[in-house]
Amino acid sequence: MAGKSRILVVDDDPEITAMLSRSLSRQGFEIDATSSTEDALTRCASVPYAAAILDLVMPGRDGADLADALREKIPGLPVVLLTGYSQSPLIEAARRRPATAVFTKPVSIGDLADFLKAEIR
Repeated sequence: MAGKSRILVVDDDPEITAMLSRSLSRQGFEIDATSSTEDALTRCASVPYAAAILDLVMPGRDGADLADALREKIPGLPVVLLTGYSQSPLIEAARRRPATAVFTKPVSIGDLADFLKAEIR
């Protein structure tokens, strides 16, 4: 991974976005974090993100739908969906999407960083 890869983090919980931002920055990633799906779409129009980490269950648009919308702007974008639920129809549907991993909160930063490094080209 040459240089710092820029990762978009979207979660409606500010504690989660802060923790992910700090932890992944220590892993060598550059992080842009937001709690708004609309803000994420606006940012994605002008920033070439290497990957996105999205909360699966958020107010308004869920993370899987947001992933599809982001991939329209950045084809092939690797996406990690985070969820606090162990079982949900949303999880199974999300796993069927390409280059998508689903991690359960609390997430292992090591596992998350390993996935990102493997998926970012």
